[in-house]
Amino acid sequence: MNTIALPPKLVHLFSLRCAVDAPVDVGQEPYGQRRLIEENQATRVNANYVVKTDDGAFLYIHTEGIRAGSPEVLQALMTGGDADDCQYWFHLHVKLEIGYEKYRWMNDRVIVGRATRAPDEVAYDAYYLENTF
Repeated sequence: MNTIALPPKLVHLFSLRCAVDAPVDVGQEPYGQRRLIEENQATRVNANYVVKTDDGAFLYIHTEGIRAGSPEVLQALMTGGDADDCQYWFHLHVKLEIGYEKYRWMNDRVIVGRATRAPDEVAYDAYYLENTF
């Protein structure tokens, strides 16, 4: 018996693009301040949103991750500048909650994402892990 499993492969699941505005300070919330910028300028992501598919299904999406890179690149991104996506990394763990029968299988998948940040949008590609045999 092979005790080391073959590594899973990544299968593209979907691409998402979200328009963003400038950060808004909404003050203290019951669970603390919602925006966290670390000393090294890395940004921890913790976002929840609902999207509607082309065929009318609603997907609840929760993403957690981190955007990290050199202080200069991260400062440019935080102040509305642009940076080549090869100069930083922006990885996500994506969790889905879906009641729509056609997409319900996604609830049981481990999904990761690779994101990019432009001055007016965040975009990411989501992939699920699939066993290799």
